[in-house]
Amino acid sequence: MLAFVALLISIPACKKGNTFSGAKVYQVNNFSPIGGGYTETFTYNANGTVATMVKNNGTKYAVYYEGDTVTVAQLNGLGQTTSAIAYITNSSGYSTSWQGQFVDQHNSGGFSYDVNGMLTQATTYVNKVLTNTDNYTNNSAKNAVEIQHVSPSTTTVYDYYTFLSSNLNTIGVQDFGQYYLGVSSSDLLSTDVQINQNGDTTDIITYGYRYNGSSYVDTMVAYHRNGELADSLTYTYY
Repeated sequence: MLAFVALLISIPACKKGNTFSGAKVYQVNNFSPIGGGYTETFTYNANGTVATMVKNNGTKYAVYYEGDTVTVAQLNGLGQTTSAIAYITNSSGYSTSWQGQFVDQHNSGGFSYDVNGMLTQATTYVNKVLTNTDNYTNNSAKNAVEIQHVSPSTTTVYDYYTFLSSNLNTIGVQDFGQYYLGVSSSDLLSTDVQINQNGDTTDIITYGYRYNGSSYVDTMVAYHRNGELADSLTYTYY
Protein backbone atom coordinates (compact mmCIF):
# COMPACT_ATOMS: atom_id res chain seq x y z
CA MET A 1 0.00 0.00 0.00
CA LEU A 2 1.30 3.44 -0.91
CA ALA A 3 2.33 5.78 1.87
CA PHE A 4 1.19 9.18 0.64
CA VAL A 5 2.98 12.18 2.03
CA ALA A 6 0.24 14.63 1.09
CA LEU A 7 -3.10 15.39 -0.53
CA LEU A 8 -3.85 17.17 -3.99
CA ILE A 9 -4.74 17.79 -7.92
CA SER A 10 -3.49 19.99 -10.77
CA ILE A 11 -5.00 22.65 -13.02
CA PRO A 12 -3.98 23.15 -16.63
CA ALA A 13 -1.67 25.60 -17.89
CA CYS A 14 3.40 27.05 -17.87
CA LYS A 15 5.91 29.15 -19.61
CA LYS A 16 9.68 29.25 -19.78
CA GLY A 17 11.12 31.77 -17.38
CA ASN A 18 8.65 30.99 -14.58
CA THR A 19 9.55 28.85 -11.58
CA PHE A 20 9.99 25.35 -12.97
CA SER A 21 10.93 22.15 -11.16
CA GLY A 22 12.89 20.86 -14.14
CA ALA A 23 10.66 17.80 -14.33
CA LYS A 24 9.86 16.61 -17.85
CA VAL A 25 7.21 13.89 -17.98
CA TYR A 26 8.13 10.80 -20.01
CA GLN A 27 5.11 8.59 -19.41
CA VAL A 28 1.74 8.63 -17.66
CA ASN A 29 -0.08 5.44 -16.66
CA ASN A 30 -3.78 6.18 -16.24
CA PHE A 31 -5.70 3.80 -13.96
CA SER A 32 -8.71 6.07 -13.47
CA PRO A 33 -12.07 4.30 -13.05
CA ILE A 34 -13.60 6.41 -15.84
CA GLY A 35 -11.62 6.89 -19.05
CA GLY A 36 -8.48 5.24 -17.72
CA GLY A 37 -6.71 2.02 -18.61
CA TYR A 38 -4.03 3.44 -20.91
CA THR A 39 -0.41 4.56 -21.00
CA GLU A 40 0.67 7.77 -22.74
CA THR A 41 4.28 8.50 -23.73
CA PHE A 42 5.69 11.96 -24.53
CA THR A 43 8.62 13.01 -26.71
CA TYR A 44 10.10 16.50 -26.92
CA ASN A 45 11.93 18.81 -29.25
CA ALA A 46 15.40 20.12 -28.42
CA ASN A 47 13.89 23.35 -27.00
CA GLY A 48 11.69 21.41 -24.55
CA THR A 49 8.39 21.73 -26.39
CA VAL A 50 6.30 18.57 -26.80
CA ALA A 51 6.69 16.77 -30.14
CA THR A 52 4.48 13.67 -29.87
CA MET A 53 1.96 12.11 -27.48
CA VAL A 54 1.32 8.40 -28.07
CA LYS A 55 -1.09 6.13 -26.21
CA ASN A 56 -0.70 2.35 -26.09
CA ASN A 57 -4.17 2.01 -27.66
CA GLY A 58 -2.71 3.41 -30.89
CA THR A 59 -3.88 7.02 -30.52
CA LYS A 60 -1.07 9.37 -31.60
CA TYR A 61 -0.77 13.14 -31.64
CA ALA A 62 1.97 15.14 -33.35
CA VAL A 63 2.59 18.80 -32.52
CA TYR A 64 3.77 21.23 -35.20
CA TYR A 65 5.14 24.74 -34.64
CA GLU A 66 5.09 27.41 -37.34
CA GLY A 67 5.28 31.12 -36.58
CA ASP A 68 2.60 32.01 -34.06
CA THR A 69 0.66 28.77 -34.63
CA VAL A 70 0.88 25.51 -32.70
CA THR A 71 -1.04 22.65 -34.32
CA VAL A 72 -1.90 19.48 -32.41
CA ALA A 73 -2.82 16.81 -34.97
CA GLN A 74 -4.31 13.38 -34.34
CA LEU A 75 -2.82 10.78 -36.68
CA ASN A 76 -4.19 7.47 -37.94
CA GLY A 77 -2.13 4.31 -38.44
CA LEU A 78 -0.86 5.61 -41.79
CA GLY A 79 0.39 8.84 -40.23
CA GLN A 80 -2.43 10.86 -41.81
CA THR A 81 -4.11 13.69 -39.89
CA THR A 82 -7.72 12.89 -39.01
CA SER A 83 -8.43 15.86 -36.72
CA ALA A 84 -6.48 18.81 -35.40
CA ILE A 85 -6.57 21.93 -33.28
CA ALA A 86 -4.61 25.04 -34.29
CA TYR A 87 -3.61 27.35 -31.42
CA ILE A 88 -2.73 30.99 -32.18
CA THR A 89 -0.17 32.39 -29.72
CA ASN A 90 0.67 35.92 -28.58
CA SER A 91 4.07 37.57 -28.06
CA SER A 92 4.46 35.73 -24.75
CA GLY A 93 3.91 32.36 -26.46
CA TYR A 94 0.51 31.75 -24.86
CA SER A 95 -2.45 30.68 -26.96
CA THR A 96 -5.13 33.36 -27.25
CA SER A 97 -7.47 31.32 -29.49
CA TRP A 98 -7.91 27.87 -30.99
CA GLN A 99 -9.68 26.57 -34.06
CA GLY A 100 -10.64 22.99 -34.81
CA GLN A 101 -9.76 21.50 -38.18
CA PHE A 102 -11.06 18.57 -40.24
CA VAL A 103 -13.86 16.90 -38.24
CA ASP A 104 -13.48 19.57 -35.53
CA GLN A 105 -13.65 22.53 -37.91
CA HIS A 106 -16.86 23.92 -36.37
CA ASN A 107 -15.36 24.11 -32.88
CA SER A 108 -13.24 26.95 -31.52
CA GLY A 109 -12.37 28.86 -28.39
CA GLY A 110 -10.27 31.51 -26.73
CA PHE A 111 -8.09 32.22 -23.70
CA SER A 112 -7.09 35.24 -21.64
CA TYR A 113 -4.37 35.52 -18.98
CA ASP A 114 -3.20 37.60 -16.05
CA VAL A 115 0.23 39.26 -15.81
CA ASN A 116 1.72 35.96 -14.58
CA GLY A 117 0.53 34.06 -17.64
CA MET A 118 -2.16 32.19 -15.70
CA LEU A 119 -5.58 31.67 -17.23
CA THR A 120 -8.30 34.13 -16.31
CA GLN A 121 -10.87 32.95 -18.85
CA ALA A 122 -11.38 30.11 -21.35
CA THR A 123 -14.28 29.92 -23.80
CA THR A 124 -15.60 27.12 -26.02
CA TYR A 125 -17.76 27.48 -29.14
CA VAL A 126 -19.48 24.59 -30.92
CA ASN A 127 -20.87 25.37 -34.36
CA LYS A 128 -20.10 29.05 -33.63
CA VAL A 129 -22.35 28.99 -30.56
CA LEU A 130 -20.85 29.76 -27.14
CA THR A 131 -21.31 26.62 -25.04
CA ASN A 132 -19.05 27.22 -22.03
CA THR A 133 -17.07 29.96 -20.29
CA ASP A 134 -14.63 29.18 -17.48
CA ASN A 135 -13.63 32.17 -15.33
CA TYR A 136 -10.50 31.66 -13.20
CA THR A 137 -9.52 33.39 -9.97
CA ASN A 138 -5.80 33.24 -9.14
CA ASN A 139 -4.19 34.13 -5.83
CA SER A 140 -0.88 35.85 -5.06
CA ALA A 141 0.83 32.45 -4.68
CA LYS A 142 0.08 31.83 -8.39
CA ASN A 143 -2.51 29.15 -7.81
CA ALA A 144 -5.96 28.97 -9.44
CA VAL A 145 -8.21 28.95 -6.38
CA GLU A 146 -11.59 29.15 -8.14
CA ILE A 147 -13.14 28.30 -11.49
CA GLN A 148 -16.62 29.52 -12.36
CA HIS A 149 -18.14 27.34 -15.09
CA VAL A 150 -20.80 29.26 -17.02
CA SER A 151 -22.99 27.42 -19.51
CA PRO A 152 -25.65 29.46 -21.36
CA SER A 153 -27.77 26.35 -21.87
CA THR A 154 -27.66 25.08 -18.27
CA THR A 155 -26.39 26.65 -15.05
CA THR A 156 -23.32 28.13 -13.39
CA VAL A 157 -21.30 25.84 -11.14
CA TYR A 158 -18.06 26.32 -9.24
CA ASP A 159 -14.83 24.59 -8.23
CA TYR A 160 -12.94 25.92 -5.21
CA TYR A 161 -9.38 24.64 -4.79
CA THR A 162 -6.85 24.44 -1.99
CA PHE A 163 -3.19 23.67 -2.58
CA LEU A 164 -0.14 22.13 -0.98
CA SER A 165 2.95 24.28 -0.58
CA SER A 166 5.56 21.67 0.35
CA ASN A 167 6.46 20.58 -3.20
CA LEU A 168 6.50 22.30 -6.57
CA ASN A 169 3.89 21.23 -9.10
CA THR A 170 5.68 18.73 -11.38
CA ILE A 171 2.56 17.73 -13.34
CA GLY A 172 1.53 21.06 -14.83
CA VAL A 173 1.40 21.67 -18.57
CA GLN A 174 4.98 22.95 -18.58
CA ASP A 175 6.13 19.51 -17.47
CA PHE A 176 4.49 18.15 -20.63
CA GLY A 177 6.16 20.78 -22.87
CA GLN A 178 2.84 22.50 -23.56
CA TYR A 179 4.01 26.06 -22.92
CA TYR A 180 1.42 27.51 -25.29
CA LEU A 181 -1.36 26.73 -22.75
CA GLY A 182 -0.16 29.31 -20.25
CA VAL A 183 1.22 28.89 -16.73
CA SER A 184 0.12 26.12 -14.36
CA SER A 185 -0.62 26.62 -10.69
CA SER A 186 2.66 26.68 -8.78
CA ASP A 187 1.59 24.15 -6.15
CA LEU A 188 -0.12 20.79 -6.17
CA LEU A 189 -3.85 20.65 -5.57
CA SER A 190 -5.06 19.43 -2.22
CA THR A 191 -8.87 19.64 -2.45
CA ASP A 192 -11.55 20.50 -4.99
CA VAL A 193 -14.87 21.60 -3.49
CA GLN A 194 -17.61 21.50 -6.13
CA ILE A 195 -20.62 23.81 -5.69
CA ASN A 196 -23.83 23.82 -7.74
CA GLN A 197 -25.92 26.82 -8.84
CA ASN A 198 -27.86 26.76 -5.55
CA GLY A 199 -24.73 27.02 -3.44
CA ASP A 200 -24.88 23.38 -2.36
CA THR A 201 -21.70 21.28 -2.11
CA THR A 202 -22.04 18.42 -4.58
CA ASP A 203 -18.65 16.81 -3.99
CA ILE A 204 -15.31 17.27 -2.24
CA ILE A 205 -12.39 15.61 -4.00
CA THR A 206 -9.14 15.10 -2.12
CA TYR A 207 -5.81 14.34 -3.76
CA GLY A 208 -2.93 12.25 -2.53
CA TYR A 209 0.65 12.10 -3.84
CA ARG A 210 3.75 10.02 -3.57
CA TYR A 211 7.12 11.47 -4.62
CA ASN A 212 10.25 9.97 -6.15
CA GLY A 213 13.84 10.66 -5.05
CA SER A 214 13.85 13.99 -6.91
CA SER A 215 10.67 15.15 -5.13
CA TYR A 216 8.69 14.78 -8.35
CA VAL A 217 5.19 13.32 -8.18
CA ASP A 218 5.32 9.65 -9.19
CA THR A 219 1.79 8.71 -8.05
CA MET A 220 -1.41 10.72 -7.73
CA VAL A 221 -4.76 9.45 -6.47
CA ALA A 222 -8.01 11.32 -5.87
CA TYR A 223 -11.11 10.31 -3.94
CA HIS A 224 -14.70 11.55 -3.89
CA ARG A 225 -16.10 12.51 -0.49
CA ASN A 226 -17.96 9.17 -0.37
CA GLY A 227 -14.59 7.40 -0.54
CA GLU A 228 -14.85 6.21 -4.15
CA LEU A 229 -11.76 6.48 -6.33
CA ALA A 230 -11.98 9.46 -8.69
CA ASP A 231 -8.55 9.38 -10.34
CA SER A 232 -5.34 7.35 -10.29
CA LEU A 233 -2.17 8.19 -12.26
CA THR A 234 1.52 7.34 -12.13
CA TYR A 235 4.31 9.41 -13.69
CA THR A 236 7.83 8.73 -14.89
CA TYR A 237 10.28 11.40 -16.05
CA TYR A 238 13.22 11.84 -18.40
